[in-house]
Amino acid sequence: MFPELTIVGAPRERGRAYGAAVAPLIRHSIASYARLFATRRGLDWAASQVEALRFTPLLREVAPDLLEEMAGIAEGAARDLGEIVALNVRTELMAGIPSGTYHPEGPAALARNRAAGVPELPPEALPPTTAVASPADAGECTTAAATAPATRDGRTLLAQTWDWQGDQRAACLMLRIHAPNEPAILTMTEAGMVAKIGMNSAGLAVGLNLLRSLNDGRTVGMPVHVLLRKMLQAQSFATARAVVDRAPAAGSSCLTLASREGNLVSLEINPTGVSEVWADHGILAHANHCLDATAAATECPLEPTSSSRERSGRAWSMLRGAAGQIDAALLRTILTDHTDEPRCICRHPDPRVARLDRGESICGLIIDPAAATIAVAPDLPCRVPFTEISL
Repeated sequence: MFPELTIVGAPRERGRAYGAAVAPLIRHSIASYARLFATRRGLDWAASQVEALRFTPLLREVAPDLLEEMAGIAEGAARDLGEIVALNVRTELMAGIPSGTYHPEGPAALARNRAAGVPELPPEALPPTTAVASPADAGECTTAAATAPATRDGRTLLAQTWDWQGDQRAACLMLRIHAPNEPAILTMTEAGMVAKIGMNSAGLAVGLNLLRSLNDGRTVGMPVHVLLRKMLQAQSFATARAVVDRAPAAGSSCLTLASREGNLVSLEINPTGVSEVWADHGILAHANHCLDATAAATECPLEPTSSSRERSGRAWSMLRGAAGQIDAALLRTILTDHTDEPRCICRHPDPRVARLDRGESICGLIIDPAAATIAVAPDLPCRVPFTEISL
């Protein structure tokens, strides 16, 4: 199981506790993203921090508490603030970069990182590959959710795979946050980041899917991981939904927002606006392409290697086939599904694909806001049991 950590108190205080408790995991995150930014953008880690710190005026405006928490994380982990901000805006630093991109300055940036002593992943964290030149493995997360009248007992359930580079599984943790005058939060996140997929004690749950639009990466905008945390700080569905409109995004994503009262919507976010895709008779599924026509008009065409339509279609089909009887067991079946393998929901790494392009299902998550639990499969969901973690 992923490590569990509970942080309490004021922003700086809980940040210091976070950083000190998982400093080696934060180092692993830095190694992963320093490599990614160098290879994809040609930015060494010092330059990546400069780019990341461009987001601090916006963070000071829309999330001053989380900027303070990031400063505490940096202090606790003995890192620079720019490093922690870079982790929290990692999606935005990669926005607009096509899948499979290898920047010509990448080798030089990696060399500068090595000379500067930037953390590197240990050799045992890097699985061998026989790939020489291979297409990007353009798969991503799959979300499946349901509420009344589609669920067996009327509960709201939100499930998804989180698909990414397998190296980052070693940096995942289950983070509980107890802050004054806010709901308690439980989130699966990457070490050093303030949130990702999770739920709170007000009965809200959030999920995440990557999207890509033609307008991504052009300006500084709301970082998606900060947005997820602000949504989890909300006391109501309406307040969480309103958070999404506070500042334009820098990149595109789909955030699925659910409540124990039965609200269920996917918010397709891009730098020009937000589109809503509501549950259909209590059923909702999403992958990595837009379902709303307005959002779809500006999205990037799917790469030939994308499995988004197959995964989305399969999830919709399985949900509709069980309408009225959907429960956690059915969602586990969806998250472990191998139909049309390798273009399937439970995504195994393909050794023929170059390591940096090779995605896989890092974990599977099933959130039950009414029970205040997240069932976690901390590896390929078909290979490990789901263990319930309580808020």
